[in-house]
Amino acid sequence: MAKRRLSQQQKKRIEAAQSAYRHSDNHQQGLVVSHQGGRILVELEPGILIDCKIKSNLGSIVCGDKVAIEAGTNEEHRVMAILPRENLLQRVDGFGQVRAVAANITQLLICLAVSPEPNLFLLDQYLLSAEQQGIEAVILINKIDLLPSTTDPFEIYSIYQPLGYDIICTSVETDQGMTEFRQRLIGQLSVLSGVSGVGKSSLTSYLLPNETIKIANISEANEEGRHTTRTSRLYHLTGGGELIDTPGVRGFSPFVDGARPLAHGFREMLEASGGCRFHNCQHLDEPNCAVIDGVSKGKITASRYQNYLKMLSQEKSS
Repeated sequence: MAKRRLSQQQKKRIEAAQSAYRHSDNHQQGLVVSHQGGRILVELEPGILIDCKIKSNLGSIVCGDKVAIEAGTNEEHRVMAILPRENLLQRVDGFGQVRAVAANITQLLICLAVSPEPNLFLLDQYLLSAEQQGIEAVILINKIDLLPSTTDPFEIYSIYQPLGYDIICTSVETDQGMTEFRQRLIGQLSVLSGVSGVGKSSLTSYLLPNETIKIANISEANEEGRHTTRTSRLYHLTGGGELIDTPGVRGFSPFVDGARPLAHGFREMLEASGGCRFHNCQHLDEPNCAVIDGVSKGKITASRYQNYLKMLSQEKSS
């Protein structure tokens, strides 16, 4: 059943009620570590987890959310309000509905793999979301043991390293890059995201050997992974840091913040756009466009520019 759409007046009343509850003393605060169906698992403090129902009309609650809860009759707990968020990672599903992925994260780990071969358009979609939400992004190239040479697999280093993105090559099989991967997680609330089959569950299982995490093989028919993680889950890591493992997806359509130009999600285009003749230049065919000039001179990678145009077209048609 589709969710009932709320009017602006209803949204304001709900937000006012949540705000009043956040500032009352009649509640406890906790961290959402899992959400399935109409119930969520909330951590009050390390090692103390409670199962909670959700007050109606709170909107999407996701891993990483900080919430206010109260105890009812029969020791039943209910989430009454979502505390203010630092950020919210969102995507658009195949039905055009906006789906929240995780909240209050400091780092997005975008997991690619040697098999299935990386899709750079998908990578740029993830990077766009990270840039728009002010989240640091790290590119993982997993299953690197399947390549005879790791000089520059799929030209990812040559395209993305000059833009300031950190790239880590990993292999659970050979332990390559795993120490660097672990260190990168310390002190961070990270989301591990990527399409099905890239090895997210294997990486998570490596970091959390005492957890039961399902791992599936790549389908030989189409070289795509089967969905092994069904719901998001937040884990505390030995040595510090938290990791949110998200379900695999076939694709990732970012939710675009309409208040910011799409090009601002591309670091090199944002930097170049200051030289455009028009302040609202979309970098299509406008005269004296610094972005188009940068592409023609090789300062902006053509594939990144083409991915930008594709996203812009999708945004206009939605």
